[in-house]
Amino acid sequence: MDPADAVIDRVRVERLDEGVAGPWEAGDSRFAVVVEAGGVNGVFAPVDELPAALVATRLGQSALGHPVTDHTGLLRRLLAELGPHAAGLGRWAVGALDCAVWDLHGRLADVPVAALLSDRPTPRVPVYASWLSLDLAANSAAESVKATAGEGFAFTKWALRGGAETAEMVLLAERAATWAGHRVAVDALGTWGHLRTMEVAPLLTPQTVRWVEDPLPRTDQTAYRQLRRHTRGLRVAFGERLSHAEDVRALLEHCRPEAFTFDAVWCGGITEARTWLNAAQEANVPVHLHGRAFLPAVHLAAAFPDVASAVEYQVVWEPRRQRALRGTLRPDGGHVALPDRPGLGMGVRR
Repeated sequence: MDPADAVIDRVRVERLDEGVAGPWEAGDSRFAVVVEAGGVNGVFAPVDELPAALVATRLGQSALGHPVTDHTGLLRRLLAELGPHAAGLGRWAVGALDCAVWDLHGRLADVPVAALLSDRPTPRVPVYASWLSLDLAANSAAESVKATAGEGFAFTKWALRGGAETAEMVLLAERAATWAGHRVAVDALGTWGHLRTMEVAPLLTPQTVRWVEDPLPRTDQTAYRQLRRHTRGLRVAFGERLSHAEDVRALLEHCRPEAFTFDAVWCGGITEARTWLNAAQEANVPVHLHGRAFLPAVHLAAAFPDVASAVEYQVVWEPRRQRALRGTLRPDGGHVALPDRPGLGMGVRR
């Protein structure tokens, strides 16, 4: 079937097979969004229960009859369907459905999604490693950091939650950089707040910390403009908590992060991600795509290497997500190879 003639015939949600994926653990994503046109399926997985339910009960019906290749039109239709609820969970559900449609488009065209986005996608994408569940104060932390950094990633990222004393947080950041042998990124996971960030900021040197990601619980322009005025020199990163392109443009223009770290599914999918990448390029802000949507992020980074730099690879969580998928996408020497199969390149195991 010519992709230009294809329309979406069916949208469904499937529960991933525990017998194939192995026993589920708390936090595992257990569903797949499947889009069909002319007997060909496009799939995005794994997806959490709440966005999957929103696709099954509301968004899937809105997508029926829409041309497969009209990604922008479908995005507008889905966001209009959600209305004022087109943020947070709504964007997540739209993004999952959007990625499944891109997978379908690539399968119909018999090319990888990256080749639909660019005439010359790069065959290998740089990645950086994050291990946010590792306690840097644990006795085994030094060995874990050294082993991870030794795998050749562009750099590494570690969690520093705001519950510790300021001096301890700074010491742990310095130790992580020493163990890794390079500047590290630090993820505050929204736990620091203004006061703690102002305390820590002058003590973190650029030679130790590449950036502090999400120091504040909310990502809004007013909060980050105030933070920038009071912590000059602190390099911050943010993006995964954003929902609207208008907020993205304002934040990139006025707050100038060291890195823009949005998620290719949470933002609304590959279609919306292109808009956000354009905004980052116009603002001259480097993009390091969030690792939750690793497979779409790899295709986007391959298609737009001048904008999207190293993609986050979550060294503990990503292998678990890939258990239910056919094939694996694992780093080798700090890079991952762009899948050469049609669509996103990794179907669901059955």
